[in-house]
Amino acid sequence: MRAFIVTGSSRGLGLEICKQLMKPDHLIICIARNYNDSLDELAAQQGCTIHFEKFDLQNTEEIPAFIHGILNWIPDEGLESITLINNGAQVTPLGPVDGFSAEEAVRNVHINLLAPIVLTQSLLQQTEKWNIHRTIVNISSGSAKQPAAGMSIYCATKAALNMFTSCIQLEKHKALTIYTVDPGMIDTDMQAVARNEARLPIASFFREARENGTLKQARDVAKKIVKRVLTP
Repeated sequence: MRAFIVTGSSRGLGLEICKQLMKPDHLIICIARNYNDSLDELAAQQGCTIHFEKFDLQNTEEIPAFIHGILNWIPDEGLESITLINNGAQVTPLGPVDGFSAEEAVRNVHINLLAPIVLTQSLLQQTEKWNIHRTIVNISSGSAKQPAAGMSIYCATKAALNMFTSCIQLEKHKALTIYTVDPGMIDTDMQAVARNEARLPIASFFREARENGTLKQARDVAKKIVKRVLTP
């Protein structure tokens, strides 16, 4: 059996990743603030075991105990590997940095950067003695390398997540594979928020991309991500 923990799993890319992971010998733990009933129905059809855990990633101090609770009911017998896919993210606040509150900035940093860091740390610490392979996939963004006016917090957190991942790759952790994935521009609710933000200069570029049909579909991106995850 292989276990998977996917954050931001109720919609968009996270939802599609969960769908693509559904196999009889897979256990999927979905983490999100809201539940998506369609996952239960699909899992039943595929003979896949799926669990939903409601959790707000901004509560970073609660993550170690949260992961401990999840790991406690993952069966040890027959477990080959565990994979954490840090997909949960938030694009807001958008606009000039002096145009939003400190609370909004802090929430973004907690969700986009601190949560993946603490999730990674907690998983490594709590599975160090497990005789399995561990994989951590951090979903990045082109915004990590391309600065954009009005997207300062989002760009900064994604760039920091890339650097964090690169540093962990240099550390010597037992049976660990960790990497980032830049999924490109995907037609999701989060992308819709960005292209409809009047204070965002790059919004017109996002709108044109959708009008021209150049945005990727979440299911196609998820298929590539899952293929890499499942490749020995």
